Amino acid sequence: MQKTTILSFVGLLAVYLIGAWAIPVMDIDAAQYASIGREMAQNNNFLQVQHRGIDYYLDKPPLLFWLSALMFKLLGFSHFVYRILPILSTLLGIYAVYRFSKLYYSHHTSLAAALIMGSCQAFFLMNHDVRTDTLLTNAVMLAIWQLAEFRKIGGWRFLVGGFFWIGIAMLAKGPIGLIVPGAALFIDIVLKRDWKNIFRWEWLLGILVTGLVLLPYCVGLYQQYGSEGIYFFFWKQSFGRITGENSWDNNAPLWFQAQNFLWSFLPWVLVFIAALFSSFKLLIKQKFLLSNSQEAMSLGGFLLPFLALSTSHYQLPHYTFVVFPLAAVLTARFLNELVAQPETKSFLWTKYALMFTATVMGLIVLLLSVWAFPLTQFLILLPAIALLIFVVFLFLEKQPAFSQLVLAPFWAALACNFVMNSHIYPTLLTYQTGSVLGMELAQKPDFPLQNFYMLDLDPRGDYFLFPHALDFYTARNTPIFTDTQEISEVKSTKDSVWVYTDQKGLTALKTTPYRIETIKTYQKYHVTLLTLPFLNPELRNTRTREVFLLKVY
Repeated sequence: MQKTTILSFVGLLAVYLIGAWAIPVMDIDAAQYASIGREMAQNNNFLQVQHRGIDYYLDKPPLLFWLSALMFKLLGFSHFVYRILPILSTLLGIYAVYRFSKLYYSHHTSLAAALIMGSCQAFFLMNHDVRTDTLLTNAVMLAIWQLAEFRKIGGWRFLVGGFFWIGIAMLAKGPIGLIVPGAALFIDIVLKRDWKNIFRWEWLLGILVTGLVLLPYCVGLYQQYGSEGIYFFFWKQSFGRITGENSWDNNAPLWFQAQNFLWSFLPWVLVFIAALFSSFKLLIKQKFLLSNSQEAMSLGGFLLPFLALSTSHYQLPHYTFVVFPLAAVLTARFLNELVAQPETKSFLWTKYALMFTATVMGLIVLLLSVWAFPLTQFLILLPAIALLIFVVFLFLEKQPAFSQLVLAPFWAALACNFVMNSHIYPTLLTYQTGSVLGMELAQKPDFPLQNFYMLDLDPRGDYFLFPHALDFYTARNTPIFTDTQEISEVKSTKDSVWVYTDQKGLTALKTTPYRIETIKTYQKYHVTLLTLPFLNPELRNTRTREVFLLKVY
């Protein structure tokens, strides 16, 4: 089984890297962040974040931009380079989950926690659709591990390490990087009645360490925005979404995060629900009093932030991914108890639940590969079939209990996401014309990029012509015009210009005195908002819209 476990981690990394290599950056967020990093690498302005040449980008802290800019300087601009450090951070996060679990549980439970974390659907998504949450989640888990070591074993290096990683997490996405470790520590202290640990003077030193990590960014914020920038970072951007002070509001219901958890924690979600109930049952049985050998950091660190984030006025599915490593610990603890009792009905029902979720995932991928985006490449098809056979083998009753409850669903998730990353996502992204056109132009060294523009007559209406992926792959900020007069002004000094626009822009250009040549027509769709009509090949053209590369003489 040891060889299979090592092979599992190698396979996980391989699927991550396939996604990093094969999938273009996705609009809006990932492409925007990659483009900001590209711009930072070009202008060498690391303390004051700019977006499309304007000093206004306050929405996210700079860690992802700093790291991506550094990698771009070292290795050049590509979506693979953009994802290298986030993937490496995930490997560190997986290691942190293992080490944290080892403080309280067995080796097999710790392995299971690491495998569960790395193979839940959210982590496959986070390691190719790279946003700030990838770095945040892994830094938070590193902080929790280090602080748990400090409380259990002691040692200055763990204290400094814990608060260092809190600072890094806050540089990734703001105060949530402090809230999750804080909630984990607080609940653990309360349930152990370990009151003396609340008032330890060492926490003050830890706060100083976090402050030193945040200092360069805070200096840049103050220089760029004054005290409003500091206030926005520490309060308005995060807590303002709960209090309503932040204007962002998409009317997400209280159950929004819970319903998204059902898919984002596949294939482990049904087992997690049972694990959560089991954790509460144990707490009630012990009258909410834990011994020093037990831990509540996983429960508290998961539950309190998850509930708090569910009350936000503006929500997206990835907002709660930060607590998924702790959900992995809870799930692994529950599964390990069953692994020790393979003859029980609970073991059998849990196995059936895992087989069910694995089958659902497999059927969805099969449907997408046969119906929506037919798979014909044998280099993908043959490994997928081999992985399917291996999953069935691991589920067999004669296999070790750990293989049936942990390794089999893990490899099922791996098989599904191998197909997703190597075939389905790359095919889907052919409808994201910003990246398609950007890569085409980047491969034409003689194309006059200085004469290339975007015409978007309704840039604030439906946000249809996103510039971010186009900017990233052409390594420039494509000028965006909002009326044909601007095209006329640049055309007066040039023999011809090239324009990327939609049907509305094409119609408007035809009213000008210039000759319009359609170089290429593309079918565009906002690929992060999938619908059944779009997935249906027979109806897809009714949901896509034509966009054009034009030459204006």
